[in-house]
Amino acid sequence: SPARFWEPQADVYETREAVKVKVELAGVRPDSIQVELSGDGRQLTIRGVREDERTEAVDRILFHQMEIYLGPFERVLSLPPGADVERDSVNASYRDGFLIVSLPKRARATPETTQIPVQG
Repeated sequence: SPARFWEPQADVYETREAVKVKVELAGVRPDSIQVELSGDGRQLTIRGVREDERTEAVDRILFHQMEIYLGPFERVLSLPPGADVERDSVNASYRDGFLIVSLPKRARATPETTQIPVQG
């Protein structure tokens, strides 16, 4: 059900070398983030948990505004059609509150001229 998860904001874009997915995950510990590429290479799933800051939670007596989602999140992103990704070279890094997943494009072999022998 949608109530169980919050969905982080994400950008999906391409460079010459790779498809990039950038997800805004401020306050999430990198060791609580899971990144999965689907078997068909069409979808990237990012899930994890944003925990409440313990000391903050203890000090709060009353909420006046609540906009920062806590708890488990999940985001399923479609990768651009026709992007042929090198599965074994996919990598993810987390910095300044952003998760960046880099999915290098497979080098396309340039078609070579093929000589076809003539039977007869």
